[in-house]
Amino acid sequence: MTTLALVESPAQLLNVAEWAHAGHRGEGRVALEVAVLLPMDAWSRVQLSRVAELAAVSDLDITRFEVRSGTVSRMRQIAAVRKRVAAAERLVVGDLFSGLVQMLLPSATARELVIVDDGTATTEFVRIVTEGRRLTRWHQQAGGAGRGGRAMTWLTEPALDRTLFTCMEVAPPPGIRIVSNEYGWTRSRFSRPTVRDGADLLGTSLVETGIVGEEHYLRAVAAIVRTRGVDRYLAHRRESRDKLRRIAEATGVRVLRPDLPLELLAAQGPIGHTVLTFPSTVAHTLPIVLGGGGVRVELCEVSEAWFTPDTTAHAVGFLHGMAESAKRRHGLSSMSPGLVGR
Repeated sequence: MTTLALVESPAQLLNVAEWAHAGHRGEGRVALEVAVLLPMDAWSRVQLSRVAELAAVSDLDITRFEVRSGTVSRMRQIAAVRKRVAAAERLVVGDLFSGLVQMLLPSATARELVIVDDGTATTEFVRIVTEGRRLTRWHQQAGGAGRGGRAMTWLTEPALDRTLFTCMEVAPPPGIRIVSNEYGWTRSRFSRPTVRDGADLLGTSLVETGIVGEEHYLRAVAAIVRTRGVDRYLAHRRESRDKLRRIAEATGVRVLRPDLPLELLAAQGPIGHTVLTFPSTVAHTLPIVLGGGGVRVELCEVSEAWFTPDTTAHAVGFLHGMAESAKRRHGLSSMSPGLVGR
């Protein structure tokens, strides 16, 4: 079967490698073609290259496409990807909320779809399909029909065989099969992480996406560093350089921009004996990746006072739901919002 994966981020490429390693319905390890739709963000591109290097030992045929720069060349690259989409018998997609992916899907003739996003997009996609809503990211306002509406038309065709490959705790939506991502590829690649003495705080892009106010976030980070003995801040790939500079100057903590997704960084180490994270995907993935490795993962909850005026009630509820799910499923302890951000 001709299989094509469309990915746009390092985490999506990692999840494709995990799906290929896990196999599909008794096929064993799956060989597939991967079209990397390169983002503009420089650090995302660095991480994509590093994940591609690690995945080189797997049966992944990775091709990079410059689909966001230039004019004539960009259109040629998009046309080349569209041709591959039209020829694929099975599509593996990392982000159905992507406008670029939604533009490509009308060309698809595949009768099988695998969704491999293990992030917040997974839980939101399940909710959207279950409730019959439009494809809109959890932190954005619902828009018009557009590409999202056309993509949903294809996604909901009764003849389409749909699978969601995820580590998130979700109920199967109508007509979609759930396959658990146990991070077998990562765990086999790095059998046990090197654990160091200090504590790591994982950064988040909640400020950059307009959910949390920057000053509240900076005060919260300073309080966590001071009270929990944090000596490293591992930045999210989308965090701004200016914000990271302010964190380093205000706290004295060592700020690092990892060249790998946090799941891979943690799996190989060195990683702190305690890892603190705000509500995000890694609150769900790291307990799986680090299971039995002697690393404690803790949750730093987001206070109501930190949200910006433009943050929707849906976004607030979504974040709280992510936090409660991580605590319930993985037994994570958490820091009360009252202890930080004052």
